[in-house]
Amino acid sequence: MKKACLVVLLATPLIAQAETTLGLIATKSQSLYKDTDAQSTVLPNISYEAEHFYLRFPEIGYRFLPKQSVQNISVGLSYESAGLDPDDSNDTNIQLLDDRDASIMAFASYRLGPITTKIAQDVSGTHDGYYAQISTGYPIQMAAWRVIPSIAYRYMDNKMSNHLFGVSQTESNRTGGAINTYNSDAVSFIRYGVRGIYPVSQHINLMVGLSHTHYADKILKSPIVEDNTVSSLFAAVTLRF
Repeated sequence: MKKACLVVLLATPLIAQAETTLGLIATKSQSLYKDTDAQSTVLPNISYEAEHFYLRFPEIGYRFLPKQSVQNISVGLSYESAGLDPDDSNDTNIQLLDDRDASIMAFASYRLGPITTKIAQDVSGTHDGYYAQISTGYPIQMAAWRVIPSIAYRYMDNKMSNHLFGVSQTESNRTGGAINTYNSDAVSFIRYGVRGIYPVSQHINLMVGLSHTHYADKILKSPIVEDNTVSSLFAAVTLRF
């Protein structure tokens, strides 16, 4: 299963000039799906921050106000990788299901101080659903470490949640009825996290973090879901210039 745990976690630049960051990020995340082991991934970590344009994988966007503004409005595209690769499951019936493919989401967000609201709509035709989210995080300096606790609440409409947790009649038939059909309603989750950034040198940062996501209990009604909580860990090394 390919998780949407690849959140790029960067210190806010203190100057207005463009800044590029390159590095590697390693993640390990538990799975919601039945008989599916935790997944580990190592990927390049690339970002570019200009006054208005930015790239923070998996997101690319444009800010209408300068990046240091107290409030801002942004628009852009993001890669939503949450889903299921049936081959990752040890359950032979789940292996017969369709992939829950990643999607491309067009988003608009509004930030006021440490609080950000966002609404995003699938534009890739994967599920044609949307989500709405509100999140906040605030950096705390602890000796050399910059520690950033955060919390986010997301609402996903029934199209998006059905893509992730639903089972079609065709899929059910493919399993000989071993997995029942299921149409998922809209669902929500709350994610708590903390990350730490340690400056190894003027241009090199070490970052570590963890998050815990709790979905609404209703997703447990899905015949392909065995848990409604996910814990994830990450570590990254970045070079900033």
